[in-house]
Amino acid sequence: VLLGALAAPAAAQSGFALKGHYIYNRSVVEAGQRLPAADGFGLGAEFVLPFGLGVGVTGYTSGSVSEFSDASNVVGLAEANYFLKLPLLPIAPYVGVHAGLGTYTREDLVFSDRPRLRDTHTHVGYQFGVRFQPIRVIGFDAQYRRVSDWAAGEQDVRFERGQVLLGVTLF
Repeated sequence: VLLGALAAPAAAQSGFALKGHYIYNRSVVEAGQRLPAADGFGLGAEFVLPFGLGVGVTGYTSGSVSEFSDASNVVGLAEANYFLKLPLLPIAPYVGVHAGLGTYTREDLVFSDRPRLRDTHTHVGYQFGVRFQPIRVIGFDAQYRRVSDWAAGEQDVRFERGQVLLGVTLF
């Protein structure tokens, strides 16, 4: 029974999850021999249906967590990903798209109307990655994200359009 539980794929891509990630510019990752300090961070939530389709929201900002303040801009994205479940492996490659929800400061979130999905061709970007889930309650993500024209214009100038995300997902 224990071997069966260890050999079976984790129920990675099913249910509600919270996720956090560090963001690195693609050019920095490609040029570096070692991983530099992150260019930013993000937090999000997702719900993955049993057949592998996940939907969620995420927000990201530049700088470190300790630099975050009331004046920091957060770019909001709505995401949809498809997770490919591999039999007998706790690994799930995925592909997806995202669309802009807006750019907010803490004050905007308190006093603004609800976020509005921006889904024109200039607002849609894509991502692909892999999730490793050794146990049911935690997963580790590595993702490449190509942000939309809109998000590239809204995000901090320290970010590039091509981003590498390394994260943790809690189920």
